[in-house]
Amino acid sequence: MIKERRDHIRFPVIHNVGEPVELNVAQDGKRVSIPGYIINLSAGGIGIITLGRQGAHLALGTPFVLDLKLPGFISHNVEGRIVRIQKGRKAELHHSNDEWFLSLRFTKIKPAHVSHINRMAEDWSICETKLQMKLPDPCFRECSYWDLCEKPAKTKEK
Repeated sequence: MIKERRDHIRFPVIHNVGEPVELNVAQDGKRVSIPGYIINLSAGGIGIITLGRQGAHLALGTPFVLDLKLPGFISHNVEGRIVRIQKGRKAELHHSNDEWFLSLRFTKIKPAHVSHINRMAEDWSICETKLQMKLPDPCFRECSYWDLCEKPAKTKEK
């Protein structure tokens, strides 16, 4: 059996085609804000897509600061480091330099926010399992992933 390298469950953040995020880094001694959108999240880090050529100038290990703003969850001044930089699929396809997938590891985030993200990941994982098992009513309104959920099986609010 393959050992999972991650310490935390990762879950998708695709609500309305990804949630916007501003990645703040230092480049050439200046603070630069790089726009992007969140693809996935765990209590240990985040995957984002950046648009524009600024991603080409980033280096592994670059420190960052960002504000996480998701429906039902906000965490300001989250710090971390860039651990993976990969040209985006569309950029590869079109031989361009303007789309980048970044994997970011958190180094400073409030413990209460780590707990909240872990709860969201656990609720998402339970739902996925219920859907795969074709169980009736996999959804529940108290689910901490509710505000991000776009699954067809999502319980309609009354």
